[in-house]
Amino acid sequence: MPAKPKKAKLPAIETNDQLHNTVDEIARLEVRLRGLEAKRDVAIQLVRAEHDEQIEADNSRLASLLKLAATYANCHRESLFTGGLKSAACALARFGFRSGNPTLKTLNKKWTWEKILAELKIAKKYFRSVTTEEVDKEAIKAAKLTDVELAALGLRIDSGETFYVESKSDEADRLSTTAEPQPAVV
Repeated sequence: MPAKPKKAKLPAIETNDQLHNTVDEIARLEVRLRGLEAKRDVAIQLVRAEHDEQIEADNSRLASLLKLAATYANCHRESLFTGGLKSAACALARFGFRSGNPTLKTLNKKWTWEKILAELKIAKKYFRSVTTEEVDKEAIKAAKLTDVELAALGLRIDSGETFYVESKSDEADRLSTTAEPQPAVV
């Protein structure tokens, strides 16, 4: 990228003619900028059109393969992840399960957040009232209540897991330039 040109010191406008010439130059520059931006946008669109179909196909295939791998990994956790680990590796990638952040959920469909708030008001714990009253979820999580105590309030802690695959970039890059991806069993 070329270096930015230094701004020239502009003389002060002293006459109406100088103002008109300056305004005309502004108009010419704006038109030229719009033309350059239009050319740039056309070039970007051409590049997108050239690659979008393959990108969409690859994204769709990637999502299908991730779902397939996650299903297998979930069914074969004991043999894939030994010693209490939740991840493993193969030649080109690391894979496994990540736990999400602990989130408070209602215990079941009998419980609503309004009903839980009413219970917490009775217990005079874990609710806050600024302009409206609401369940203080952070305080409940910080209190590290037992499952039984949470259930009595109509709550449970949920830390959902997600399956992931992280490519070992250097190895994957080296091999992707020399060979086509091997088809997976579907």
